[in-house]
Amino acid sequence: MEGFGVHTYTLVSKSGKVLFVKFHWKPTCGIKNLTDEEAKVVGGANHSHATKDLHDAISSGNYPEWKLFIQTMDPADEDKFDFDPLDVTKIWPEDILPLQPVGRLVLNRTIDNFFNETEQLAFNPGLVVPGIYYSDDKLLQCRIFAYGDTQ
Repeated sequence: MEGFGVHTYTLVSKSGKVLFVKFHWKPTCGIKNLTDEEAKVVGGANHSHATKDLHDAISSGNYPEWKLFIQTMDPADEDKFDFDPLDVTKIWPEDILPLQPVGRLVLNRTIDNFFNETEQLAFNPGLVVPGIYYSDDKLLQCRIFAYGDTQ
């Protein structure tokens, strides 16, 4: 399954160069979907079939992998598009702002302690690493406040 963030963040290099950024995950194994009929059968037999499939794949050494890509935009170009780049309902066109490979994620083990490694996990869009900062994305700004206030 592909994944991407709806929010626009800001990358700031050591030299101070600033770019807007969006993150995308692409599976290396491609994409395969169930037909409607298959989904009814599989989902009816086990509502957690995707979780079980992921667990079984990792346990058997068939580690799922995703490539991480970014799209970047100079903030000075923000008003040059026919869409608002900070609007979470808009997808940046890849023909204008191409995907750039930057990394990968490999799930190479299952969890040892569900409570410690999953139950206490809290995703917060306001927690960023050095070099990645916020943008004026309105929904992101709301979530940064709300998540910090509730977690």
